[in-house]
Amino acid sequence: MNSFMDELLAEVEEKEQLKKFELDRGKADFLLIALTKIDSQAEEIDRVATDETALIESWRNCELERLEKKRSWLCWNLHQFLNGTGEKTIRLAHGVIKERMGRDKVEIIDIDVFLKVGTKYGLLRTYPERQEPDLNMVSSYIKRTGEIPPGVVLIPGTQKFSYTLTKGNGNGTEERTKTEA
Repeated sequence: MNSFMDELLAEVEEKEQLKKFELDRGKADFLLIALTKIDSQAEEIDRVATDETALIESWRNCELERLEKKRSWLCWNLHQFLNGTGEKTIRLAHGVIKERMGRDKVEIIDIDVFLKVGTKYGLLRTYPERQEPDLNMVSSYIKRTGEIPPGVVLIPGTQKFSYTLTKGNGNGTEERTKTEA
């Protein structure tokens, strides 16, 4: 195996030797001119490719924006239909539309005020050298007592509309994709 590689390398070196020019200063200068021309051609190719890429990206963004507007309009219509029925879930041949209540969100707006009360009610997570609010504990405390501690804001959950599409994947089985709108 080694001898084959040696032979191959020797053959490549021999071919390279045949391609070498006998150079003087004038011919070397012409080779530099040729390199300049090759570099400018490479820059032109890069410029054209960059311009084309920007054009394609612009087209892509426009088309996706157009489709997103159509998608939003269709989702809005489905949401209005669902609200008109009074139901929370409707199962159809090509998918399911539903509306669910999102979770309440707890936000600490004044950490100094909250820390005083949070320590008292055990609503802090303690790490070595520091304490920080445990938002899950704060949320469960609010649900349990109905009281919102000072320095805390409760942002009620909102209704969230979603749909699930049923697609055949060619094997007779169904694939489900859930998307929230």
